[in-house]
Amino acid sequence: MALTPKQEAFAQAIAQGKTQADAYRVAYEAGKMKDSTVWSKASVLMADGKVTARVDELRKSLAKRELWTREMSVKALIGAYKEGTAAVKINAVKELNAMRGFNAPTQLSVTTRTLDPLKDEDFLG
Repeated sequence: MALTPKQEAFAQAIAQGKTQADAYRVAYEAGKMKDSTVWSKASVLMADGKVTARVDELRKSLAKRELWTREMSVKALIGAYKEGTAAVKINAVKELNAMRGFNAPTQLSVTTRTLDPLKDEDFLG
């Protein structure tokens, strides 16, 4: 059984990387719906076997058409590692580690200050 036009639009949006809620908003008139309602309806729709099968089919089709895949990136970096200079090898290893998530997370330090409008010069102009 074929999908309805709205189900197809939802599946297309999911396959292109939208969240379930955003895909639901694209495919259905959800402008006046509460977020919780959209989330619920999108979840039910995604649980439909026909919709899930169509999303999988679309994702596979899109993956075949990609010009540069992750696998191609890895192969190119391995080639650079095997053939390159010491600097190229180091950069290839760094990039492969980043792609695999092996790098330690970066910690940011944020400092804030509270301004007092009665005392601070920024407010007194």
